[in-house]
Amino acid sequence: MSFKAALLASAVALSGLVPAGPVRAGDTHPVTGEALADNQDYTYWLLEAIKSMDPQINTDNEGGDVLRSLFEGLYNEDPMGNLVPGVALRHDLSEDKTVYTFHLRDDAVWSDGKPVTAGNFVDAWKRLADPATASEYAWYMELMQIVNAKAAIAGDKSVDEMGVRAIDDRTLEVTLEAPLPYFPQMLPHASVFPVREDVIAEFGDKWTNPEHLVGNGAYILKEH
Repeated sequence: MSFKAALLASAVALSGLVPAGPVRAGDTHPVTGEALADNQDYTYWLLEAIKSMDPQINTDNEGGDVLRSLFEGLYNEDPMGNLVPGVALRHDLSEDKTVYTFHLRDDAVWSDGKPVTAGNFVDAWKRLADPATASEYAWYMELMQIVNAKAAIAGDKSVDEMGVRAIDDRTLEVTLEAPLPYFPQMLPHASVFPVREDVIAEFGDKWTNPEHLVGNGAYILKEH
């Protein structure tokens, strides 16, 4: 198959992202003040269909790009690669540099209007490490040095024993096995984006279908 034919064959693999928030004509960008176009749809053109819209299941780079439009992690990266607030406004670090306490935005919401909570991150991170999920990125939890992540991935301990907990809806605590200076820089990775366990429980593998998917990013999925 020629490059052109391959492109045409997969152009509809993912299309039709629409803004998650109520964007109206005349609205401006919240950071730059730039006037927004009336049409806020965005279409991705991919050479191949991505593996999954599930943050804990996807493994390819193009899929990660799409997921960053549909979901938002604790921190984002600006065009220069610097960390900027995402769902988390900031974090505190313990004196021994092993306990991170993240403070989440009060206005962070899912596309169905429900608030994004620290518990959503706990659910996602446990799900990533859980052998039942069979995520190819489970090792990322171990790389992040999360307490008991290695044992949980191996099935030797429950994911409930991992060093991640919600102190309250707006406060997430993460405990590491040892200091890891670049830990915050690992947080924009799509595999650690939050998910809604209630949506996954209701729809199973079909939860990522456009009619079911609930995200917390700048866009919602219209079709793919």
